[in-house]
Amino acid sequence: MLFTIDAYSDIGIRKKVNQDSLIIKQARTSSMGRVCFACLCDGMGGLSQGEIASASFVNRMGKWFENEFPHLIMPSEVTEDLSKPSTFTNGQQDDCFRQIESQWSLIANQMNQGLKQYGAENGIRLGTTAVVIILIGNEYLVMSVGDSRAYQFNKKNIKQITHDQSYVQQQMDMGRMTPQEAAVSSQKSVLLQCIGASENVFPDFFRGTYEKKNYFLLCSDGLWRLLTPEEIISIGPQKDGVKRLTELALQRGETDNISGLVIGAK
Repeated sequence: MLFTIDAYSDIGIRKKVNQDSLIIKQARTSSMGRVCFACLCDGMGGLSQGEIASASFVNRMGKWFENEFPHLIMPSEVTEDLSKPSTFTNGQQDDCFRQIESQWSLIANQMNQGLKQYGAENGIRLGTTAVVIILIGNEYLVMSVGDSRAYQFNKKNIKQITHDQSYVQQQMDMGRMTPQEAAVSSQKSVLLQCIGASENVFPDFFRGTYEKKNYFLLCSDGLWRLLTPEEIISIGPQKDGVKRLTELALQRGETDNISGLVIGAK
């Protein structure tokens, strides 16, 4: 599978610092073909503190892809000829995904403790959301902490992969708040999980399949909050589609940092 990528981040009209961070990486492997990985974070904290949290997590996940992921697909004890293409079996891929999930969860909790310690030592409070995806073969794995989102879509349909770890989402799940009430709630930015500000972090994981001409959007709440599913479907795959979606959100009065990335399967 080949991948197209598009990404854009905007500071917005109110904040002095862009506290969002993102990364996209691709690799060509002998055992699994092309692999695509991405991570997007929305930092929280005064001035540059949220930027520190989001950039730290994105950098750590980037290092995971470069240094730790290769050992999952080429363990030292394997003696088979890995120069042969597409040798990964379904069982091996399942095991690989399980190990990825375990490693990502460990990283999220290690980063949570590290950012909490950094905040305590400097008398500040900081944190970040995180949404991470890896595409292997025709399957994806997504990890989510907070309310940054991942969507999967094609020319006709779209689905939200992630489920917000937020107060308003919890209230909607319990039937105490409608989506319309959540959209205007003064507590719409209150998170139940946040890397760097939670006692413990419990990431959500989502796994599924995809086909050619499928797209994935990872974005901060500054992007998804004022857009419709139909707009994401129609504008997202276009050249500079994320920038166009960002401009649309800004036109509608979004004041937060806005960031998104789109991965397309060819």
